[in-house]
Amino acid sequence: MNYEKNIWTEKHFIVISESIQNVITMNNRSQSIRYGLYSFAGIALLFLLMKLFSLENVTSLRFLNFFIIIYFTNRLARKNHESSVDNDYLYAWVSLILANVVTVILSFVSFVVYAMFIQPDFISKFEGGILWNNNITLGQAALTLFTEGIGCAVAVSFIIMQYWNESPKSKVASSETPKK
Repeated sequence: MNYEKNIWTEKHFIVISESIQNVITMNNRSQSIRYGLYSFAGIALLFLLMKLFSLENVTSLRFLNFFIIIYFTNRLARKNHESSVDNDYLYAWVSLILANVVTVILSFVSFVVYAMFIQPDFISKFEGGILWNNNITLGQAALTLFTEGIGCAVAVSFIIMQYWNESPKSKVASSETPKK
């Protein structure tokens, strides 16, 4: 019984290691990074437009960045789903997480640069809330936004992978004939 459990664990470890190794290959990694850059560009454009039209105080518009993340994550998941030959779930999920982590890291750096150099009084404009107090520092705000971004990246990646995992490959031509 214990021997069977070790074989099962070793087989799954090898499969997981191969899946992660597949994501790290240059072509797949560059595709994830590209979609991460697209997401970041969308978010940067959103905040730039908010700044240009003096809408940066309208906090409800900031929720649009969530929809930008969903849009580009879904596009990458669709591309992975259509091009995947063996339907490797873990490979596709790690690919989505990588794209979203690229977006989070770039957004984190942009937030810190913006708050330090472009508008230093930006942090003082935060209102109190569940996660914010009135005496928040740049480090606290950056750490909170980074943690929230990573959590959102994993959650959005998982939810979209669940959707595409249930979705048939009807749009992709298959060389196999269905088994009866």
